[in-house]
Amino acid sequence: MFSKILTGFLIFIMFSMIFAGLPGIAEAQESTTWTYMVYMSGDSSLASNVPADIQEMQEVGSGSGLEIIVLADTAGMDDSRLVRIIPGDRQDIPLTDIDPTWGNELEMGQAETLSQFVIWTAENYPADRYILDLWGHGTGWVGVCPDKGNYLECDELRSALEDVSDAGINLDIISMDACQMGMMEIAYELGGLADYAVLSEKDVPLDGWPYDRLLNLIKENSEFTVEEFGIHMVDAYMNWGLVNSRYSLTLSFIDLSHMNRVAGGLNAFAGEAEKMTGYFNQQFIEARSDTEEYDGHAQYDVRHLLANINLQTNCMSLEILVRNITEALNDAIVYERHWTNIQDEPAEYAYGLSIWFPSYSPSPSYLDCSFAQNTDWDEFLAALAPFFQNPGRQEIIYNVQVIGLDSDENGLKDSIQINYDANSVGTTFVDIHGPNGAIINSLMLDTLTSGNQTIELENFGSYSVAVYLRDNTGDLQNYSYFQDGLAKDGVSVISGQVTSDIGRGLPWTQVSLVNSQGTVIASTNTDRVGHYSMQVIVPTDTDGSNLTLICGLGDIQQNITIEELTDLNILNFQLDTSNDYLGWLIPIIAIIIVAGLICLMAWAFIGRHSQRTSPLEMEETEVHIKQFQTSVAAFAEEDSEITEVSDDTSAPEEKFY
Repeated sequence: MFSKILTGFLIFIMFSMIFAGLPGIAEAQESTTWTYMVYMSGDSSLASNVPADIQEMQEVGSGSGLEIIVLADTAGMDDSRLVRIIPGDRQDIPLTDIDPTWGNELEMGQAETLSQFVIWTAENYPADRYILDLWGHGTGWVGVCPDKGNYLECDELRSALEDVSDAGINLDIISMDACQMGMMEIAYELGGLADYAVLSEKDVPLDGWPYDRLLNLIKENSEFTVEEFGIHMVDAYMNWGLVNSRYSLTLSFIDLSHMNRVAGGLNAFAGEAEKMTGYFNQQFIEARSDTEEYDGHAQYDVRHLLANINLQTNCMSLEILVRNITEALNDAIVYERHWTNIQDEPAEYAYGLSIWFPSYSPSPSYLDCSFAQNTDWDEFLAALAPFFQNPGRQEIIYNVQVIGLDSDENGLKDSIQINYDANSVGTTFVDIHGPNGAIINSLMLDTLTSGNQTIELENFGSYSVAVYLRDNTGDLQNYSYFQDGLAKDGVSVISGQVTSDIGRGLPWTQVSLVNSQGTVIASTNTDRVGHYSMQVIVPTDTDGSNLTLICGLGDIQQNITIEELTDLNILNFQLDTSNDYLGWLIPIIAIIIVAGLICLMAWAFIGRHSQRTSPLEMEETEVHIKQFQTSVAAFAEEDSEITEVSDDTSAPEEKFY
């Protein structure tokens, strides 16, 4: 009886634990609500595409926590409409509900029309998530959603969205079903006015977004986070386009909270590049021509453009600034996809955002963009513009030499010497870059007379030196870059101990040193108490920077990042092996149990066998036992004689192992 009660109790506990982990059983969760607003500016050549996209929306329709509200205008007169999309149909709403002064023909290219629509929709269809979709023609920074040629320009777009924000409405996503809107200038304009944006660097096919797929994603997955929906939105568009589009495609999901950081990096880059236009003008122009240009006018992918500038100039100050921009872009562009249709222009290097880079000075309308107002990008464009017609380099000849030295004559380089000629034209600045590329020292040379300077190097590895001659205004007049033969040589020892989470040294554990390319430079195993030691020659085996020390024991792995090696590096590991002990303890227990069962079975078998022995067999067994006893007695007598001899102190000592 007790066993039945115990069994029932255990079953109850088991099912309680299972059902407690199931969603919706322990506690019901409320669904997330979404309001999807579409601002359809179709009073253009896109008028005939309006009905098809509305039909796609009707295939899903409002309901189940989703509201789809559309303000649409086409190419006729008195044909502006405000509708709520329902499954298979639409419900007309009087335009005067938004503004009593509105007639039936709206001007979609005005900021006020956009802001009033968004504010009214949010107030009448409140939700947890708001998505604003701008539908129409797009021409990058020039504008979007034209009505009879009147675009929502950058400043108008910002003005409208600021009114929305001032009304206390947070837009989770702004998507633009429009061409060429994936520009730095547009994303920066949206910064602070929405959380995310979905934009395309290239043209969007006439069919636009696959609205049936996008809206169905929300309806079937109302609990999507904004990030999840944005990523699925990019995938839905690209997967549709791979089958249906005759054009190359791009789409990116952008975290607008990082746009100030990206713009700040571009501002620093533009300020430095502006000072170098006379010297690096040919390199800037060639880098531009090597970069993919998209469907608009002079629109180039930011990341691809900056990478090409690095390749052309090999200028370390610019390279550091580009590195900062790239890191910011990595954070800003949450997800992107691009695809090249061989029937169209390539999109191989479309990494999420483009930037305007014309061959002439920026137009006054470009200066209305917040990006132009708040960065030096337009100043850089204006400074470079004259060199498209006359790309000759403005340069002053300047002789400088940088060599590696072995100051203590031990056969290992340990310092750098800079030799320079006199120059009274400007000021010479020197940046010394360490093995990881960062600036470790900066100098300003007194070049009124010839001279030299020696710099001792601290850490092992290869170094480089950038020398900039600038005039009194800061413009670059000469640049030299040195890296051959500049290093601090030596042997670097890496040692430490690998212990478990209870402090016990772990033997026979592998420790490997890997460079940034994933190549194993050195490897060893710990001794019986967990100690390890290895050595590498810097910079022969490695340049001594950006390394990873990997410790592995079975499925457990722990990594330590090494920015720069010194002569002695003590690095310890502690591995959590508590769960692993359980892994090998269970098999050992199982083996012991199985062995015990086998012994038990063998004992039972032998016992039964002995019970069945015949009288003749027993008699033979007794004879064998007597013979064995006689042998043991004889051996005992011999052993006694040996013991008596061994009592003699003159006999040699004999040891047994």
